[in-house]
Amino acid sequence: MARFRTTSTGSNIYLQYVKSYRNTKGQPATRVIASLGNISNMSEDEIGKLTKSFIRVLGVGEKFQINNFTAGKAYHYGTCLPAIALWHQLGLDRIINDALPSRVKIPVSRISLVQVANRFSDPGSKLACHRWYERSMFSQLKNFVHFPDTEDEKLHYYYRSLDYLCSIKGEIERSLYYRLNSYGLDNSLILYDITSVYFEGDAVSIAEKGHTRDHRPDAEQIVIGLVMSRDGIPIAHHLFEGNRVDKSTVDEVIEDLQDRFSIKDIIFVGDRGMMTVDNIESVKRSGNNYIMGLQKRNRRIVEYLMPLVLQAGKSSRIQEFSYEDLSEELKREYSEKVRFIACYNKDVAKANSYTREKNIANFEELVEGVELEGKLSDIKDTHHSLKSFLSKYHMTKFYKILLEKIESQEHEGEEERYILRVAKNNSAIEYEESIDGRYFIQTEVEASKLSKELVENSYKSLQKVERAFSILKNEFDIRPVFVRREARIRGHVMICYLSLLIEVLIEKKLKELYPEIENSEYRKKLIKKSRRDGNEALTITTLMEELDTVRLVPLYVDKSKSPRYISTMIENNVKKLLSSLGIRNANHPDDLRISKTREMKNVNQLKLFFS
Repeated sequence: MARFRTTSTGSNIYLQYVKSYRNTKGQPATRVIASLGNISNMSEDEIGKLTKSFIRVLGVGEKFQINNFTAGKAYHYGTCLPAIALWHQLGLDRIINDALPSRVKIPVSRISLVQVANRFSDPGSKLACHRWYERSMFSQLKNFVHFPDTEDEKLHYYYRSLDYLCSIKGEIERSLYYRLNSYGLDNSLILYDITSVYFEGDAVSIAEKGHTRDHRPDAEQIVIGLVMSRDGIPIAHHLFEGNRVDKSTVDEVIEDLQDRFSIKDIIFVGDRGMMTVDNIESVKRSGNNYIMGLQKRNRRIVEYLMPLVLQAGKSSRIQEFSYEDLSEELKREYSEKVRFIACYNKDVAKANSYTREKNIANFEELVEGVELEGKLSDIKDTHHSLKSFLSKYHMTKFYKILLEKIESQEHEGEEERYILRVAKNNSAIEYEESIDGRYFIQTEVEASKLSKELVENSYKSLQKVERAFSILKNEFDIRPVFVRREARIRGHVMICYLSLLIEVLIEKKLKELYPEIENSEYRKKLIKKSRRDGNEALTITTLMEELDTVRLVPLYVDKSKSPRYISTMIENNVKKLLSSLGIRNANHPDDLRISKTREMKNVNQLKLFFS
């Protein structure tokens, strides 16, 4: 029987006219009758015209009847493919299955993969994830997951998989670390920071009220600590009670890095909240070193260094001070190896100055608009209002507000009157101006190993952790948490952590393919050009958005029960990304192939499950 088919070489797709036959051994085989050329850049209409012209030239039009196609509903496809590819290339299916007890019958790895892919498409509760499953390509893969018949039992599979995932969290992270390490993971610099995630509804055992980073002081929360490599790849995560403070978590994390990952001789990078004497000693005691930020306010060392910094003026962007620069009193508090790096960011300084001047103007306008003298009950409300404004905008040092009783009364028996006196602290404002755009770093890494510029760059690497938290909260909707059992909370965070790992690896691949998107000047020019042309600028966000538009569509021929599959249009940028991830023929789902690992040959992923 003669038919048309496509074949791929690299990123090119070729159309062939082939004939099926049986060879001398009676086995089915295919012979290429004609190659119609490269159709990678051809539209569907152009491909249709090409095949019709070829049929007409051959004079075999009667063999090719136009069939009546009925398109089924579209399924999430584009966002699932990178998750599937990286899941298998990381060996997560094998890692999870090997770590689980043999008694576990639930397909934890596959259900976890569904939940991770869901984070890229339509993150929500586990019930919402199960509903999404029916709208995703996973529902079209035969024998992928054998769910029970009832809806409650199906949902229970998701919850049970979280329980099992929680129980093997340590083994998964350790196995992933050694797998990533074999690909050149740079663990010479360890980045660490924490964030909070709040709960809605009933109390949970691990949840407590604490310092909130979500501006929800009314809600109970958990604290998540994230450990990343120098290049921003997640290595591990930790869950703490909601009232744990930053500095109290460091010792536990350092011990885990040594015991579970055998990571030694590293440089631990932490933000200002981690900076305590005990934490520094914990890092040094384990034979490692540190780079940590200093609080600009309320630290004697910064107040001491500021006059030295200001002597050089704002033209000096980065300065270094050593143990020898300290006073005799301060020398008793620090190691002889200590180095202080003072950095200056002109753009941040400008933004700080603008914000402060605006807040001062707003406060003084507020003062002018209220009564500062009157009955105690009235003045108390005004006093509270002014104090609240100063506290909200971190201006309590800028103004002193005194509530005084007016001693002389005109008439005996008259209700006592009070006055509010608002005094501006110009010296505090001037000091704040002097530290605009400045930040201070402390380290004991030798200058021969890390220059002051490299110390600054290492500290700025913490932005990768902040970016990771942003992804978890804003893209993967890790909050609010909808599950209540502690094991399932930990399993939910593990799903988000695995999603983050895959997102980071996708971004690294995109930066390799399009290094220019990291260049800020290029990005500005690109955005201007894109606005002028009416197109989206090429960024990581827009590429991910393009992935989300790609759908899997079943076609039913003449009311056949067994559909053939097509995909909606895949743009060239997305094709390039999918190809770099080992995904072949994504626009021809029946011939889709996904490379699992470097050691394994390509497998026909969809046909494997359709069959």
